[in-house]
Amino acid sequence: MRGRLGRTDLLLLSVVLIWAASFSVVKYALREIGPLAFSSVRFVTASVMLLIWAWVTEGKPVIRREDWLRAIMVGLTAVGVYQVFFAVGLQYTTASNSSLMLATIPAWTAMFAAASGQERIAPLQIVGMCMSFVGVALTIRGGGAGFQLAWDSIRGDAMTLIAAALSGASAVLSRRLLARYSALRMMSVSMLCGSVFLVVVSVPEMVAQQWSHISWGTWLALAFSAVPAAGVAYVIWFKSIGEIGASRTVIYNNLIPPVAILIALTTLGERLTALQALGAAIVLGGVVLTRFAQVKGLEPEPLVQVAKSDGSG
Repeated sequence: MRGRLGRTDLLLLSVVLIWAASFSVVKYALREIGPLAFSSVRFVTASVMLLIWAWVTEGKPVIRREDWLRAIMVGLTAVGVYQVFFAVGLQYTTASNSSLMLATIPAWTAMFAAASGQERIAPLQIVGMCMSFVGVALTIRGGGAGFQLAWDSIRGDAMTLIAAALSGASAVLSRRLLARYSALRMMSVSMLCGSVFLVVVSVPEMVAQQWSHISWGTWLALAFSAVPAAGVAYVIWFKSIGEIGASRTVIYNNLIPPVAILIALTTLGERLTALQALGAAIVLGGVVLTRFAQVKGLEPEPLVQVAKSDGSG
């Protein structure tokens, strides 16, 4: 499927909607919980849910011994190390700068996919990625929170850029696993590995956290972030990578800022500026170009997912 909207695209749009809503939800929760403590509880909860889900639907969630290193790498780049760089980086830079740094994820993914020989990138895909990045920049600028370049923010920008590169790497690293296991099985194992790393790094913050003072609203926000946003959405995301490729999946990431603004419009009564509307339209155009651009020559075939209960592959 290259020229029309299909089931995978609709599922990815649902992920965009969930992750866009997560910005407001997480911001609400971080008033009472430290960022690393929040991420640790969030992903440990999601890992347990995914392991149970995989065990019930596919049998014991095990993988081949030779695949463990790659599964650990996916877990670290998608969850563990990524969350550390993102959370700490955000403390030293602005939300606008962070959004722009994360808008480079499709470019990192395309570079890694091309370098590894997994995908060929068509010229129109490059144009689409550039368009989506410009659209994100215009969307942010239209809200009055333009990109800021200052010595104080450079450290945070650099850390967030590393987080973006890690996210791109996770999409490419996962494809070999997705050829052998279901997205559910792969993500349950990988997320558990990333969560263990996250917990180890977060121990000081978790010990200092006053858990008894957390309100029910924050616990509900944590539950939303763990179950649909971290658990279900991650499975859909990586399943899509196996079906349509890393570059075509990750480009949907740049739809999150415009959708987050639309959610704010309906829930907070904020106004949509002309520049934000233009930016959103450009992002959408870039996503369409990247998703449906035809690649001449070698076209990556969707990976066939094989899930076996004994983990023998």
